[in-house]
Amino acid sequence: MNDPPHDPAGTSPRLRLLTRPIPVARPDLPLPPPGQLLRVFAGAIAIGSTAAAVGAYYVTLAAEFPPDALPHFFVILAALVVTSIAVVYLRHRRLVDRLEPWLRRPSDSVDLDAWRQALSWPARLSIFIGLSAVAVGLSAAAIMIVVTGDAWLGLHIAVGGLLAAVLDAIFAWLYTDAATRPLRRALIARSPMLPVTGPGIVRLGLGAKMAIVIVGVQLAGAVISGTLAYRGASAAVAAHEPTALALHILVVTAIGLLVSLSGCLLVTRHTTDPLRELTDLVGTLTPDQLSRRALPIGGDEVGQLSAAVNGMLGGLEERDFIKDAFTRYVTRQVRDVVLQGGLELGGELVTATILMADIRGFTPLVEHMPPKQVVRILNRYFTEMVEECMEHGGLIDKFIGDAILVVFGAPVRLAPELSARAAARAALGMQRRLARLNDALAAEGTQPLRIGVGVHTGEAIAGNIGAPQRLDYTLIGDSVNTATRIESACKEVGSDVLISEATRILLGDAASVGAPVTVHLKGKSRPTAVFPLLGLQP
Repeated sequence: MNDPPHDPAGTSPRLRLLTRPIPVARPDLPLPPPGQLLRVFAGAIAIGSTAAAVGAYYVTLAAEFPPDALPHFFVILAALVVTSIAVVYLRHRRLVDRLEPWLRRPSDSVDLDAWRQALSWPARLSIFIGLSAVAVGLSAAAIMIVVTGDAWLGLHIAVGGLLAAVLDAIFAWLYTDAATRPLRRALIARSPMLPVTGPGIVRLGLGAKMAIVIVGVQLAGAVISGTLAYRGASAAVAAHEPTALALHILVVTAIGLLVSLSGCLLVTRHTTDPLRELTDLVGTLTPDQLSRRALPIGGDEVGQLSAAVNGMLGGLEERDFIKDAFTRYVTRQVRDVVLQGGLELGGELVTATILMADIRGFTPLVEHMPPKQVVRILNRYFTEMVEECMEHGGLIDKFIGDAILVVFGAPVRLAPELSARAAARAALGMQRRLARLNDALAAEGTQPLRIGVGVHTGEAIAGNIGAPQRLDYTLIGDSVNTATRIESACKEVGSDVLISEATRILLGDAASVGAPVTVHLKGKSRPTAVFPLLGLQP
Protein backbone atom coordinates (compact mmCIF):
# COMPACT_ATOMS: atom_id res chain seq x y z
CA MET A 1 0.00 0.00 0.00
CA ASN A 2 1.32 3.44 -0.88
CA ASP A 3 1.70 6.14 1.72
CA PRO A 4 -0.89 8.91 1.58
CA PRO A 5 0.33 12.35 0.53
CA HIS A 6 0.09 13.55 4.11
CA ASP A 7 1.19 11.05 6.71
CA PRO A 8 0.51 12.57 10.13
CA ALA A 9 2.24 9.80 12.02
CA GLY A 10 5.33 9.92 9.90
CA THR A 11 6.13 13.60 9.76
CA SER A 12 9.71 12.93 10.76
CA PRO A 13 11.94 12.21 7.76
CA ARG A 14 13.55 8.87 7.17
CA LEU A 15 16.53 8.49 9.47
CA ARG A 16 19.58 6.89 7.91
CA LEU A 17 21.08 5.02 10.80
CA LEU A 18 24.30 3.90 9.15
CA THR A 19 26.43 4.92 6.22
CA ARG A 20 29.24 2.63 5.14
CA PRO A 21 32.53 4.56 5.15
CA ILE A 22 34.05 5.31 1.79
CA PRO A 23 37.33 7.05 1.04
CA VAL A 24 36.80 10.78 1.14
CA ALA A 25 37.46 12.40 -2.21
CA ARG A 26 38.95 15.89 -2.42
CA PRO A 27 37.87 17.37 -5.72
CA ASP A 28 38.99 20.73 -4.36
CA LEU A 29 42.45 19.94 -5.75
CA PRO A 30 42.09 21.13 -9.36
CA LEU A 31 43.17 19.01 -12.28
CA PRO A 32 45.70 20.68 -14.57
CA PRO A 33 44.71 21.17 -18.21
CA PRO A 34 45.86 18.51 -20.71
CA GLY A 35 48.21 21.07 -22.24
CA GLN A 36 50.21 21.05 -19.01
CA LEU A 37 51.69 17.70 -19.99
CA LEU A 38 52.99 19.18 -23.22
CA ARG A 39 54.55 22.09 -21.33
CA VAL A 40 56.24 19.69 -18.92
CA PHE A 41 57.49 17.70 -21.91
CA ALA A 42 58.90 20.89 -23.40
CA GLY A 43 60.69 21.60 -20.13
CA ALA A 44 62.21 18.12 -20.14
CA ILE A 45 63.38 18.66 -23.73
CA ALA A 46 64.93 21.99 -22.69
CA ILE A 47 66.81 20.16 -19.96
CA GLY A 48 67.92 17.56 -22.51
CA SER A 49 69.11 20.25 -24.88
CA THR A 50 71.09 21.85 -22.08
CA ALA A 51 72.67 18.50 -21.27
CA ALA A 52 73.53 18.07 -24.95
CA ALA A 53 75.19 21.48 -24.94
CA VAL A 54 77.17 20.50 -21.85
CA GLY A 55 78.27 17.30 -23.59
CA ALA A 56 79.24 19.20 -26.71
CA TYR A 57 81.20 21.70 -24.65
CA TYR A 58 83.00 18.87 -22.88
CA VAL A 59 83.91 17.35 -26.25
CA THR A 60 85.33 20.64 -27.53
CA LEU A 61 87.53 20.88 -24.45
CA ALA A 62 88.60 17.25 -24.28
CA ALA A 63 89.40 16.61 -27.95
CA GLU A 64 91.37 18.23 -30.73
CA PHE A 65 89.26 18.63 -33.86
CA PRO A 66 90.80 18.52 -37.33
CA PRO A 67 90.52 21.72 -39.38
CA ASP A 68 86.91 22.46 -40.43
CA ALA A 69 85.64 19.40 -38.48
CA LEU A 70 84.09 21.33 -35.57
CA PRO A 71 81.32 23.01 -37.66
CA HIS A 72 80.46 19.63 -39.16
CA PHE A 73 80.22 18.19 -35.65
CA PHE A 74 77.76 20.85 -34.51
CA VAL A 75 75.61 20.40 -37.62
CA ILE A 76 75.54 16.63 -37.18
CA LEU A 77 74.79 16.96 -33.46
CA ALA A 78 71.96 19.44 -34.08
CA ALA A 79 70.35 17.17 -36.68
CA LEU A 80 70.59 14.16 -34.39
CA VAL A 81 69.13 16.13 -31.43
CA VAL A 82 66.18 17.33 -33.54
CA THR A 83 65.54 13.78 -34.73
CA SER A 84 65.71 12.46 -31.15
CA ILE A 85 63.26 15.14 -29.97
CA ALA A 86 60.76 14.00 -32.62
CA VAL A 87 61.21 10.35 -31.58
CA VAL A 88 60.84 11.23 -27.87
CA TYR A 89 57.70 13.23 -28.64
CA LEU A 90 56.11 10.21 -30.34
CA ARG A 91 57.02 8.15 -27.30
CA HIS A 92 55.50 10.82 -25.03
CA ARG A 93 52.23 10.55 -26.97
CA ARG A 94 52.10 6.82 -26.34
CA LEU A 95 52.90 7.29 -22.65
CA VAL A 96 49.88 9.58 -22.15
CA ASP A 97 47.40 8.06 -24.61
CA ARG A 98 44.95 7.30 -21.77
CA LEU A 99 45.82 10.19 -19.46
CA GLU A 100 45.23 13.13 -21.80
CA PRO A 101 41.73 12.01 -22.96
CA TRP A 102 40.69 11.51 -19.32
CA LEU A 103 41.94 15.00 -18.41
CA ARG A 104 39.87 16.46 -21.23
CA ARG A 105 36.73 14.70 -19.96
CA PRO A 106 37.35 13.77 -16.31
CA SER A 107 34.76 11.58 -14.64
CA ASP A 108 33.89 11.07 -10.97
CA SER A 109 36.19 8.06 -10.74
CA VAL A 110 39.78 8.14 -11.92
CA ASP A 111 40.59 5.91 -14.88
CA LEU A 112 43.03 3.30 -13.59
CA ASP A 113 45.11 3.29 -16.77
CA ALA A 114 45.28 7.10 -16.67
CA TRP A 115 46.53 6.91 -13.08
CA ARG A 116 49.16 4.32 -14.00
CA GLN A 117 50.40 6.57 -16.80
CA ALA A 118 50.50 9.64 -14.55
CA LEU A 119 52.44 7.70 -11.91
CA SER A 120 54.97 6.17 -14.32
CA TRP A 121 55.27 8.94 -16.93
CA PRO A 122 58.22 10.85 -15.35
CA ALA A 123 60.34 7.71 -15.00
CA ARG A 124 59.42 6.23 -18.40
CA LEU A 125 59.91 9.53 -20.24
CA SER A 126 63.22 10.23 -18.51
CA ILE A 127 64.54 6.76 -19.30
CA PHE A 128 63.62 7.20 -22.96
CA ILE A 129 65.19 10.67 -23.03
CA GLY A 130 68.38 9.22 -21.57
CA LEU A 131 68.43 6.38 -24.10
CA SER A 132 67.83 8.86 -26.91
CA ALA A 133 70.74 10.95 -25.66
CA VAL A 134 72.94 7.85 -25.65
CA ALA A 135 71.86 7.12 -29.22
CA VAL A 136 72.63 10.71 -30.24
CA GLY A 137 76.11 10.57 -28.68
CA LEU A 138 77.02 7.22 -30.17
CA SER A 139 75.65 8.17 -33.59
CA ALA A 140 77.58 11.45 -33.57
CA ALA A 141 80.74 9.59 -32.60
CA ALA A 142 80.30 7.03 -35.38
CA ILE A 143 79.60 9.69 -38.00
CA MET A 144 82.60 11.78 -36.97
CA ILE A 145 84.87 8.74 -37.10
CA VAL A 146 83.70 8.12 -40.64
CA VAL A 147 84.09 11.77 -41.61
CA THR A 148 87.48 12.42 -39.96
CA GLY A 149 88.92 8.95 -39.59
CA ASP A 150 89.94 9.91 -36.01
CA ALA A 151 88.92 7.12 -33.59
CA TRP A 152 90.24 9.09 -30.59
CA LEU A 153 87.91 11.96 -31.46
CA GLY A 154 85.01 9.53 -31.77
CA LEU A 155 85.83 8.15 -28.29
CA HIS A 156 85.74 11.63 -26.79
CA ILE A 157 82.40 12.33 -28.49
CA ALA A 158 80.96 9.04 -27.20
CA VAL A 159 82.11 9.80 -23.64
CA GLY A 160 80.65 13.29 -23.87
CA GLY A 161 77.37 11.84 -25.15
CA LEU A 162 77.19 9.34 -22.31
CA LEU A 163 77.84 12.07 -19.73
CA ALA A 164 75.14 14.22 -21.31
CA ALA A 165 72.73 11.25 -21.33
CA VAL A 166 73.29 10.63 -17.61
CA LEU A 167 72.68 14.25 -16.69
CA ASP A 168 69.79 14.48 -19.14
CA ALA A 169 67.94 11.47 -17.73
CA ILE A 170 68.52 12.42 -14.08
CA PHE A 171 67.53 16.07 -14.28
CA ALA A 172 64.65 15.35 -16.70
CA TRP A 173 63.26 12.84 -14.18
CA LEU A 174 63.64 15.22 -11.23
CA TYR A 175 61.98 18.01 -13.19
CA THR A 176 59.09 16.00 -14.66
CA ASP A 177 58.41 14.30 -11.35
CA ALA A 178 58.20 17.64 -9.53
CA ALA A 179 56.19 19.28 -12.33
CA THR A 180 53.60 16.49 -12.47
CA ARG A 181 53.22 16.17 -8.71
CA PRO A 182 50.12 18.46 -8.63
CA LEU A 183 48.55 16.24 -11.30
CA ARG A 184 49.14 13.05 -9.31
CA ARG A 185 47.92 14.71 -6.11
CA ALA A 186 44.71 15.81 -7.83
CA LEU A 187 44.15 12.29 -9.17
CA ILE A 188 44.82 10.45 -5.91
CA ALA A 189 42.73 13.00 -3.99
CA ARG A 190 39.72 11.92 -6.05
CA SER A 191 40.34 8.19 -5.47
CA PRO A 192 42.57 7.81 -2.38
CA MET A 193 42.77 4.02 -2.65
CA LEU A 194 44.35 3.94 -6.12
CA PRO A 195 47.29 1.47 -6.26
CA VAL A 196 50.89 2.65 -6.21
CA THR A 197 52.37 -0.73 -7.16
CA GLY A 198 51.41 -3.43 -9.61
CA PRO A 199 51.30 -3.98 -13.37
CA GLY A 200 51.96 -0.91 -15.46
CA ILE A 201 53.55 1.07 -12.60
CA VAL A 202 57.28 1.77 -12.54
CA ARG A 203 58.54 1.04 -9.05
CA LEU A 204 61.85 2.63 -8.10
CA GLY A 205 62.88 2.45 -4.47
CA LEU A 206 64.32 5.33 -2.47
CA GLY A 207 67.74 3.68 -2.30
CA ALA A 208 67.87 3.21 -6.05
CA LYS A 209 66.71 6.77 -6.68
CA MET A 210 69.31 8.28 -4.39
CA ALA A 211 72.08 6.05 -5.74
CA ILE A 212 71.25 6.88 -9.36
CA VAL A 213 71.06 10.62 -8.76
CA ILE A 214 74.01 10.99 -6.42
CA VAL A 215 76.37 8.62 -8.23
CA GLY A 216 75.29 9.79 -11.68
CA VAL A 217 75.59 13.48 -10.95
CA GLN A 218 78.87 13.11 -9.07
CA LEU A 219 80.34 10.87 -11.75
CA ALA A 220 79.43 13.27 -14.56
CA GLY A 221 80.54 16.24 -12.48
CA ALA A 222 83.84 14.58 -11.59
CA VAL A 223 84.65 13.68 -15.20
CA ILE A 224 83.75 17.11 -16.52
CA SER A 225 85.54 18.89 -13.66
CA GLY A 226 88.58 16.70 -14.07
CA THR A 227 88.73 17.36 -17.79
CA LEU A 228 88.31 21.09 -17.31
CA ALA A 229 90.93 21.10 -14.56
CA TYR A 230 93.37 19.16 -16.73
CA ARG A 231 92.92 21.48 -19.69
CA GLY A 232 93.23 24.53 -17.46
CA ALA A 233 96.29 23.13 -15.73
CA SER A 234 97.96 22.39 -19.06
CA ALA A 235 97.29 25.91 -20.31
CA ALA A 236 98.49 27.47 -17.06
CA VAL A 237 101.70 25.45 -17.00
CA ALA A 238 102.39 26.28 -20.63
CA ALA A 239 101.86 29.98 -19.89
CA HIS A 240 103.82 29.78 -16.59
CA GLU A 241 100.87 31.24 -14.61
CA PRO A 242 100.46 29.21 -11.36
CA THR A 243 98.02 31.74 -9.90
CA ALA A 244 95.67 31.29 -12.84
CA LEU A 245 96.00 27.51 -12.40
CA ALA A 246 94.94 27.68 -8.74
CA LEU A 247 92.03 29.95 -9.58
CA HIS A 248 90.94 27.71 -12.43
CA ILE A 249 91.02 24.58 -10.26
CA LEU A 250 89.04 26.40 -7.56
CA VAL A 251 86.35 27.49 -10.03
CA VAL A 252 86.09 24.04 -11.60
CA THR A 253 85.86 22.37 -8.19
CA ALA A 254 83.12 24.80 -7.09
CA ILE A 255 81.13 24.11 -10.26
CA GLY A 256 81.43 20.37 -9.73
CA LEU A 257 80.30 20.64 -6.11
CA LEU A 258 77.41 22.89 -7.10
CA VAL A 259 76.16 20.39 -9.68
CA SER A 260 76.48 17.49 -7.24
CA LEU A 261 74.81 19.41 -4.41
CA SER A 262 71.89 20.46 -6.62
CA GLY A 263 71.20 16.87 -7.58
CA CYS A 264 71.40 15.69 -3.96
CA LEU A 265 69.08 18.47 -2.77
CA LEU A 266 66.54 17.72 -5.49
CA VAL A 267 66.37 13.99 -4.74
CA THR A 268 66.28 14.71 -0.99
CA ARG A 269 63.33 17.06 -1.45
CA HIS A 270 61.68 14.46 -3.65
CA THR A 271 61.76 12.13 -0.61
CA THR A 272 61.21 14.47 2.31
CA ASP A 273 58.17 16.39 1.01
CA PRO A 274 55.85 13.32 0.90
CA LEU A 275 57.23 12.16 4.26
CA ARG A 276 56.48 15.57 5.78
CA GLU A 277 52.90 15.43 4.48
CA LEU A 278 52.44 11.92 5.86
CA THR A 279 53.91 12.92 9.22
CA ASP A 280 51.55 15.91 9.44
CA LEU A 281 48.57 13.66 8.64
CA VAL A 282 49.41 11.03 11.24
CA GLY A 283 50.48 13.58 13.84
CA THR A 284 47.21 15.51 13.69
CA LEU A 285 44.88 12.52 13.28
CA THR A 286 42.05 12.18 15.82
CA PRO A 287 39.41 9.43 16.18
CA ASP A 288 36.78 11.56 14.46
CA GLN A 289 39.05 12.13 11.44
CA LEU A 290 39.49 8.56 10.25
CA SER A 291 38.00 9.54 6.89
CA ARG A 292 41.14 11.53 6.07
CA ARG A 293 43.57 9.96 3.63
CA ALA A 294 47.21 10.35 2.68
CA LEU A 295 48.07 11.16 -0.92
CA PRO A 296 50.54 8.53 -2.19
CA ILE A 297 51.97 9.98 -5.40
CA GLY A 298 54.82 7.55 -6.07
CA GLY A 299 55.61 3.86 -6.15
CA ASP A 300 58.60 4.07 -3.80
CA GLU A 301 58.64 3.17 -0.11
CA VAL A 302 57.08 6.50 0.86
CA GLY A 303 54.19 5.94 -1.55
CA GLN A 304 53.71 2.40 -0.29
CA LEU A 305 53.80 3.63 3.30
CA SER A 306 51.14 6.23 2.47
CA ALA A 307 49.01 3.56 0.80
CA ALA A 308 49.45 1.35 3.88
CA VAL A 309 48.37 4.24 6.13
CA ASN A 310 45.28 4.66 3.96
CA GLY A 311 44.55 0.96 4.32
CA MET A 312 44.95 1.24 8.09
CA LEU A 313 42.65 4.26 8.25
CA GLY A 314 40.11 2.43 6.11
CA GLY A 315 40.29 -0.56 8.44
CA LEU A 316 39.81 1.61 11.52
CA GLU A 317 36.87 3.34 9.86
CA GLU A 318 35.38 -0.03 8.91
CA ARG A 319 35.88 -1.25 12.49
CA ASP A 320 33.97 1.73 13.85
CA PHE A 321 31.26 1.14 11.27
CA ILE A 322 30.94 -2.51 12.34
CA LYS A 323 30.87 -1.53 16.00
CA ASP A 324 28.20 1.05 15.29
CA ALA A 325 26.19 -1.43 13.22
CA PHE A 326 26.65 -4.08 15.91
CA THR A 327 25.35 -1.69 18.54
CA ARG A 328 22.14 -1.16 16.55
CA TYR A 329 21.29 -4.82 17.04
CA VAL A 330 22.80 -5.50 20.45
CA THR A 331 23.44 -3.15 23.32
CA ARG A 332 26.72 -1.47 24.02
CA GLN A 333 27.30 -3.74 27.01
CA VAL A 334 26.84 -6.91 24.97
CA ARG A 335 28.96 -5.50 22.17
CA ASP A 336 31.82 -4.82 24.56
CA VAL A 337 31.58 -8.34 26.00
CA VAL A 338 31.71 -9.87 22.52
CA LEU A 339 34.56 -7.67 21.27
CA GLN A 340 36.58 -8.43 24.40
CA GLY A 341 36.42 -12.15 23.61
CA GLY A 342 33.93 -13.04 26.33
CA LEU A 343 31.54 -14.92 24.06
CA GLU A 344 30.73 -18.40 25.35
CA LEU A 345 27.72 -20.64 24.92
CA GLY A 346 25.99 -20.91 28.28
CA GLY A 347 25.05 -18.65 31.17
CA GLU A 348 25.49 -17.74 34.79
CA LEU A 349 23.14 -17.08 37.69
CA VAL A 350 22.66 -13.37 38.37
CA THR A 351 20.35 -11.21 40.43
CA ALA A 352 18.93 -8.55 38.16
CA THR A 353 15.92 -6.28 37.79
CA ILE A 354 13.72 -6.87 34.75
CA LEU A 355 11.50 -4.20 33.22
CA MET A 356 8.72 -5.14 30.82
CA ALA A 357 6.80 -2.41 28.95
CA ASP A 358 3.88 -2.91 26.57
CA ILE A 359 1.58 -0.55 24.68
CA ARG A 360 -2.02 -0.82 25.82
CA GLY A 361 -4.68 -1.36 23.15
CA PHE A 362 -2.18 -1.18 20.34
CA THR A 363 -3.93 -3.69 18.09
CA PRO A 364 -7.24 -1.77 17.73
CA LEU A 365 -5.30 1.50 17.59
CA VAL A 366 -3.41 0.52 14.44
CA GLU A 367 -6.09 -1.67 12.90
CA HIS A 368 -6.85 0.84 10.15
CA MET A 369 -3.37 2.34 9.77
CA PRO A 370 -1.08 1.60 6.81
CA PRO A 371 1.78 -0.71 7.83
CA LYS A 372 4.44 1.96 7.20
CA GLN A 373 2.63 4.37 9.47
CA VAL A 374 2.50 1.74 12.20
CA VAL A 375 6.23 1.13 11.88
CA ARG A 376 6.98 4.86 12.10
CA ILE A 377 4.88 5.24 15.24
CA LEU A 378 6.64 2.26 16.82
CA ASN A 379 10.06 3.62 15.87
CA ARG A 380 9.30 6.98 17.45
CA TYR A 381 7.99 5.26 20.57
CA PHE A 382 10.92 2.83 20.85
CA THR A 383 13.43 5.63 20.26
CA GLU A 384 12.17 7.47 23.31
CA MET A 385 11.87 4.38 25.50
CA VAL A 386 15.25 2.95 24.56
CA GLU A 387 17.01 6.26 25.17
CA GLU A 388 15.47 6.48 28.63
CA CYS A 389 16.38 2.92 29.57
CA MET A 390 19.93 3.20 28.26
CA GLU A 391 20.44 6.45 30.19
CA HIS A 392 19.99 4.35 33.32
CA GLY A 393 22.25 1.51 32.17
CA GLY A 394 19.54 -0.83 30.96
CA LEU A 395 20.24 -3.71 28.58
CA ILE A 396 17.65 -3.82 25.78
CA ASP A 397 17.08 -7.55 25.81
CA LYS A 398 14.54 -7.75 23.00
CA PHE A 399 11.56 -6.18 21.25
CA ILE A 400 8.44 -8.32 21.21
CA GLY A 401 6.03 -6.69 18.81
CA ASP A 402 5.10 -3.47 20.59
CA ALA A 403 6.65 -4.63 23.88
CA ILE A 404 10.16 -4.12 25.14
CA LEU A 405 12.12 -6.19 27.68
CA VAL A 406 14.94 -4.40 29.51
CA VAL A 407 17.45 -5.83 32.00
CA PHE A 408 19.29 -3.90 34.72
CA GLY A 409 22.26 -5.61 36.39
CA ALA A 410 23.56 -7.79 33.52
CA PRO A 411 25.94 -8.23 31.80
CA VAL A 412 27.44 -5.33 33.78
CA ARG A 413 26.91 -6.47 37.35
CA LEU A 414 25.09 -4.16 39.78
CA ALA A 415 24.09 -4.61 43.38
CA PRO A 416 20.38 -5.56 43.59
CA GLU A 417 19.57 -2.22 45.25
CA LEU A 418 21.23 -0.31 42.41
CA SER A 419 19.60 -2.34 39.64
CA ALA A 420 16.17 -1.88 41.25
CA ARG A 421 16.70 1.88 41.57
CA ALA A 422 17.88 2.15 37.95
CA ALA A 423 14.85 0.23 36.67
CA ALA A 424 12.46 2.33 38.75
CA ARG A 425 13.97 5.56 37.46
CA ALA A 426 13.75 4.26 33.92
CA ALA A 427 10.08 3.33 34.36
CA LEU A 428 9.16 6.79 35.64
CA GLY A 429 11.25 8.42 32.90
CA MET A 430 9.41 6.37 30.28
CA GLN A 431 6.14 7.83 31.52
CA ARG A 432 7.47 11.37 31.17
CA ARG A 433 8.81 10.75 27.67
CA LEU A 434 5.53 9.11 26.65
CA ALA A 435 3.63 12.19 27.78
CA ARG A 436 5.77 14.41 25.52
CA LEU A 437 5.41 11.98 22.63
CA ASN A 438 1.65 11.91 23.06
CA ASP A 439 1.53 15.70 22.89
CA ALA A 440 3.32 15.53 19.54
CA LEU A 441 1.06 12.75 18.28
CA ALA A 442 -2.06 14.64 19.33
CA ALA A 443 -0.84 17.71 17.42
CA GLU A 444 -0.51 15.47 14.35
CA GLY A 445 -4.00 14.05 14.73
CA THR A 446 -2.91 10.62 16.00
CA GLN A 447 -4.39 8.99 19.09
CA PRO A 448 -2.10 8.96 22.14
CA LEU A 449 -0.38 5.81 23.38
CA ARG A 450 -0.69 4.19 26.79
CA ILE A 451 1.77 1.75 28.25
CA GLY A 452 1.97 -0.64 31.14
CA VAL A 453 5.31 -1.25 32.86
CA GLY A 454 6.12 -4.15 35.15
CA VAL A 455 9.30 -4.28 37.25
CA HIS A 456 10.63 -7.24 39.23
CA THR A 457 13.96 -8.15 40.84
CA GLY A 458 15.11 -11.73 41.14
CA GLU A 459 17.50 -14.42 40.01
CA ALA A 460 17.86 -15.49 36.39
CA ILE A 461 20.30 -17.19 34.08
CA ALA A 462 22.12 -14.57 31.99
CA GLY A 463 24.21 -15.59 29.05
CA ASN A 464 24.42 -16.62 25.42
CA ILE A 465 21.51 -18.81 24.48
CA GLY A 466 21.18 -20.51 21.12
CA ALA A 467 23.55 -22.38 18.83
CA PRO A 468 27.12 -21.69 17.72
CA GLN A 469 25.75 -20.35 14.41
CA ARG A 470 23.36 -17.87 16.06
CA LEU A 471 23.51 -16.61 19.64
CA ASP A 472 21.33 -14.31 21.68
CA TYR A 473 22.42 -12.75 24.94
CA THR A 474 19.37 -12.83 27.17
CA LEU A 475 18.00 -13.64 30.62
CA ILE A 476 15.95 -16.74 31.28
CA GLY A 477 14.17 -17.62 34.49
CA ASP A 478 11.11 -17.22 36.63
CA SER A 479 11.95 -13.59 37.39
CA VAL A 480 11.63 -12.70 33.69
CA ASN A 481 8.23 -14.39 33.51
CA THR A 482 7.16 -12.63 36.71
CA ALA A 483 8.03 -9.18 35.30
CA THR A 484 6.03 -10.01 32.19
CA ARG A 485 3.00 -11.08 34.21
CA ILE A 486 3.21 -7.98 36.42
CA GLU A 487 3.12 -5.80 33.31
CA SER A 488 0.01 -7.66 32.17
CA ALA A 489 -1.61 -6.88 35.54
CA CYS A 490 -1.28 -3.11 34.99
CA LYS A 491 -4.58 -2.99 33.14
CA GLU A 492 -6.30 -5.03 35.83
CA VAL A 493 -4.98 -2.85 38.65
CA GLY A 494 -5.46 0.41 36.73
CA SER A 495 -1.87 1.59 37.15
CA ASP A 496 0.74 2.38 34.53
CA VAL A 497 3.75 1.17 36.54
CA LEU A 498 3.71 -1.80 38.90
CA ILE A 499 6.63 -3.16 40.90
CA SER A 500 6.96 -6.43 42.76
CA GLU A 501 7.37 -6.75 46.50
CA ALA A 502 11.03 -7.77 46.03
CA THR A 503 11.74 -4.57 44.12
CA ARG A 504 9.74 -2.54 46.64
CA ILE A 505 11.91 -3.81 49.48
CA LEU A 506 15.12 -3.01 47.61
CA LEU A 507 13.95 0.55 46.89
CA GLY A 508 13.20 1.18 50.55
CA ASP A 509 11.86 4.52 51.71
CA ALA A 510 13.07 6.27 48.57
CA ALA A 511 10.10 4.88 46.64
CA SER A 512 6.67 6.44 46.77
CA VAL A 513 4.14 3.67 46.13
CA GLY A 514 0.42 3.15 46.28
CA ALA A 515 -1.39 0.61 48.40
CA PRO A 516 -0.37 -2.99 47.69
CA VAL A 517 -2.62 -4.98 45.42
CA THR A 518 -2.82 -8.76 45.45
CA VAL A 519 -3.12 -10.27 42.00
CA HIS A 520 -3.11 -13.76 40.61
CA LEU A 521 -0.39 -13.84 37.99
CA LYS A 522 -0.81 -16.29 35.16
CA GLY A 523 1.18 -19.45 35.80
CA LYS A 524 1.64 -18.71 39.51
CA SER A 525 0.11 -20.96 42.15
CA ARG A 526 0.11 -18.24 44.81
CA PRO A 527 -1.20 -14.68 44.74
CA THR A 528 1.39 -11.95 44.33
CA ALA A 529 1.52 -8.51 45.90
CA VAL A 530 2.29 -5.62 43.53
CA PHE A 531 2.71 -1.90 44.19
CA PRO A 532 1.87 1.04 41.95
CA LEU A 533 5.07 3.14 41.62
CA LEU A 534 4.23 6.83 42.09
CA GLY A 535 7.65 8.43 42.47
CA LEU A 536 11.24 8.01 43.56
CA GLN A 537 13.39 10.31 45.64
CA PRO A 538 16.78 11.34 44.17
